[in-house]
Amino acid sequence: METEARVLLISGDAQLRDDVALIAATVGAGLDSRESWHGVEPQQWAVLMCGPDHPPPQQRLARQSLLVTRTEGDPSAEHELWRTAAEHPGLRPVPLPAGESWLARHLSEAVLDRSPGRVVAVAGALGGAGVSTIAYLLAAELVVRGASAVLVDADPSPGAGIASLVEGLRSGKHRDEGLGDSERIGWEVLGALDGEISAAQLSAALPVTEGIHVISGAPGAEVRRRMLPPVVHAARRAFDWVILDVSRDYEACLTVLEHLDHLLLVTSCSAAGARAARQVSRCYPELPLALLVNGLSHAGWSPNEVAGTTGIPLAGDVPEQRWMRREAELGSAYELLRSRRGAAYIGTLLESLDSDAGGAGGVVGVEGAAGTQVLHE
Repeated sequence: METEARVLLISGDAQLRDDVALIAATVGAGLDSRESWHGVEPQQWAVLMCGPDHPPPQQRLARQSLLVTRTEGDPSAEHELWRTAAEHPGLRPVPLPAGESWLARHLSEAVLDRSPGRVVAVAGALGGAGVSTIAYLLAAELVVRGASAVLVDADPSPGAGIASLVEGLRSGKHRDEGLGDSERIGWEVLGALDGEISAAQLSAALPVTEGIHVISGAPGAEVRRRMLPPVVHAARRAFDWVILDVSRDYEACLTVLEHLDHLLLVTSCSAAGARAARQVSRCYPELPLALLVNGLSHAGWSPNEVAGTTGIPLAGDVPEQRWMRREAELGSAYELLRSRRGAAYIGTLLESLDSDAGGAGGVVGVEGAAGTQVLHE
């Protein structure tokens, strides 16, 4: 995804230009600096800024601009800043360095001003349902189709599925791209933060494996509950899709309910699977449930019958894959996507989840399984 946007600063102050350029760079924005407002068209810029030496010549420009300068906490400098702003109605003063954090957030939001990405949580109706594998397959297929995706390990248990997968990838089983070990961030680093998270900084700092951005680790329930909402909020501004592996923690889904498009409930094609899924539906009626039936059908049951019994819409079914029951071999899930059959299974599921997207947040390049098989040869 293109994350760079152009922001404009009108000022002859070289030090101010350098300071603002550094802030812009941290959020993925490219800064242009000029010494005149001549020919400036506001619609061509994500953000307009100026120094006190070059205030906007017109009120329409002032209403869309920030007045940025270094005051260093000096009362006389701050008074001059507010006086200049008062002379140009609509011009918003931003004193530095006090306002650096606010300016970074403002630029970040402007840079990523687009339709937010879609958020899909994957949970199991009962143990051993293959949740981590399904979550990984979804993220991997999205990347193959040209979408940007982040896979979030929202299961706090040590050694959980996504965490095991990432460790296997780091050990060399699959290619690990981008950052070095010392530069990677995960739940341990995110857990030390408080409040909002910059979407651009998040996307730039995450490890990338096979094109998938990954947030993993075992932060514990308290950290995960506190930080999951701001992480998801930032991630959906930076990526087309956010895939959450929540294991069987439906309460975690409630913390991000305002962002959640689907909770994909994975269950077996059996009476036990149907009962477990129906119980989840009754206990959490507010969750946007969609059913995925995974594995070999038991006698007397079909995916449609499981869906009918639970009252949950059927998003898809994945036939029995023996390796899906072995978490230690989760990395081999990627090989399923290299086959036509695997692409068809996961592609059908994605198209079901994406059927109500209706806009930029949907799957990039979805044309049906047959239309994308060339990517899996």
